[in-house]
Amino acid sequence: MNVLSENNSITETAILVNPNLGHPRFLEIDQKLKKKKFQTCLLFISDKRDPAYIRDYLNDRIKIVPILDYKWQSQLLLERERKEKKGFLTKVKHFFKRKKKQISELLSQKKIEKTQRRLESLKSRVYRGSPIFPSILEVRSVLTHSIHDLEYINNEYCIPQDYLIKNHAFETLDVFYEIKIEFTLADELLDLFRIRNFIMFDIVQEKNGITERINYHSLVVSKNNWHDFTFVQATDLHLAQRNDRIYGIIKEWMDTFKIENLELIEEAYKKDQKTKKREEQAELFKLPLKRRFVNPNNQFRIFIKLMNRKVFRNELEFVVLSGDLIDFTLLSKLPKDIKKYVDFDYDFSNWKIFKKIVLNFPQKKRRGVIKGEELLCPIFTILGNHDYRPYHYDIRWAGLYRKLGLKLEEALAVNDKLLALPISAIVKSKRALRAYWSQVNPLNDFSIKLGNNNFIFLNTGSDSFKNFLDLITGHPSLTGLTTKQIIYLQNLASHKIQQKKENSFLFLHGPPINPKGKRSFLKRLSKKISGKIITKLDEFKESVIKKIGIKKDTRIDGKFNVKTGTVSTNWSSLIEFCKNYCNLTLAGHTHSLKEFRLDDPKGLKTRVFNAPPFSLKKVENPAAVYYDVYSEIYTSAKDIEKAGPFVVQTPALGLGGYRNPDLAGAYREIVIKEDKLDSFKVKFIDR
Repeated sequence: MNVLSENNSITETAILVNPNLGHPRFLEIDQKLKKKKFQTCLLFISDKRDPAYIRDYLNDRIKIVPILDYKWQSQLLLERERKEKKGFLTKVKHFFKRKKKQISELLSQKKIEKTQRRLESLKSRVYRGSPIFPSILEVRSVLTHSIHDLEYINNEYCIPQDYLIKNHAFETLDVFYEIKIEFTLADELLDLFRIRNFIMFDIVQEKNGITERINYHSLVVSKNNWHDFTFVQATDLHLAQRNDRIYGIIKEWMDTFKIENLELIEEAYKKDQKTKKREEQAELFKLPLKRRFVNPNNQFRIFIKLMNRKVFRNELEFVVLSGDLIDFTLLSKLPKDIKKYVDFDYDFSNWKIFKKIVLNFPQKKRRGVIKGEELLCPIFTILGNHDYRPYHYDIRWAGLYRKLGLKLEEALAVNDKLLALPISAIVKSKRALRAYWSQVNPLNDFSIKLGNNNFIFLNTGSDSFKNFLDLITGHPSLTGLTTKQIIYLQNLASHKIQQKKENSFLFLHGPPINPKGKRSFLKRLSKKISGKIITKLDEFKESVIKKIGIKKDTRIDGKFNVKTGTVSTNWSSLIEFCKNYCNLTLAGHTHSLKEFRLDDPKGLKTRVFNAPPFSLKKVENPAAVYYDVYSEIYTSAKDIEKAGPFVVQTPALGLGGYRNPDLAGAYREIVIKEDKLDSFKVKFIDR
């Protein structure tokens, strides 16, 4: 049976809601591997109101399928060879089917380490193992609860949210059940834990041998004790089917365009250069399209391959994708009259493209599209403002085509094929999330605890028209946070977080802190340092100011508006939580690298405008804010603990910023050693 079927249509009486791809459930196995039996709870949705019927219906229809890699089997044999020093050649022949002489040379005792390195460099060869059939222990109906109810933080996986029903995420199904199951791991899986930190599982629903629904990567059994581990944050993927079409559209246009006309356009473009920066860009544009075009989908495919290598070396436990997972919801190729009727269905959405890339489903061959791999580690996902946008937009807007590495005439060629309407492109809709809730992650806000580490995930909402100035200047604020979300944070602080004993990490899409690049005119007039007016944010780095001997001016919150393009509501409460309860707050949205540390303002609290020009009311900033590249400055757990907490913006994985296009392909690697935050540096997929 091919368990990688894409048949996820909602036609059954009861289907699995949670856990899912973007919200997997972690189960712990002991280091000595003595534990074989596991119990966990699953959330189902149905149209039936009889628990006994649901139990009978689901009996023998649920399978738990392990996700394995042929390389792991070879690695396990290598590990045994190190211990036994015999019998390896015979076993490996079944995996590689090579001539006996070749294998003998390759796998001689003197070259085991070399073989290990070669295995690591091989492409992942993923397969599904033998299914496990769990027993159903208990079925009970459950009601929806808001996230600000205390009940929610005690059982987040099985407390459903009412927006799933209101927005018909599962069509007409509206009755929720918590299903308690028990399953046993086979000895061959336990054996793999000798070389692997974790094993992921799909949860499959089947009827008469036919797969009806798969919640991919939704269950994880881990032997990590969570004292020493690494995870990765990546943000702003901006995936879309359109990204894979752009290269082919432009190449087709270039093949049919007369060379002399192309040269005339190039000459006209050069004459229009008014600044040195544009001249430098013109130099970039002399490169062939293949070398300058940035396809966000390809960026993610490369990222997955890099993460898989880390997984093979047991150097990665999970990945957090912090918003703007897709660029917009509906596929660009859909005709206007069809878009009216699809109602953001999964099959017509870029959420399907997201899953295809994560799971490496077969894709249509297109020019410029690289081959992928299935991601072999768990992911946690949260939403960004682009995830609310239903329709595609013109890539010429705000000069986006330059971030893609395209020339203006090439952008025009793309727009001719994929015409974007200006009004529909700025619309936002919660219904755009229907496929996300049903196929990726049913929760907007959630938390998990692994060892002494709290991980909190918050949805900062869609584009906000309240902060109009931020929107028109290209730094859109986001609608969050709601009062319910703030109460949720307060509940976690009161009942879940033990400050002195635990680490807490907060993930959002919209950044809590985001200063303007330059100081306001009035502040420039009023402040001088050493006779020089300092205007740019980078000139206020804490390390720079201290070098010139002025300690009192290292704070930036009194010099810059630190609330530009952040959350529109409950901003002060969010900053308070970051300052008092979080070791590290990680965000994206700005496509830039900015890092801040928070401290006690010591009676000198600053104020910022809440939402100009609609509201000139000022809100209080409860923290002193400092700016620098702290992830490079502090290189030990002791220094990080002393200087924190930190609030950081991670550059985008998909596309660079308008001012810094070279920042594309970024991710942040967070390392915990001996229960302490030891590193949170930014890295790049191509460096």
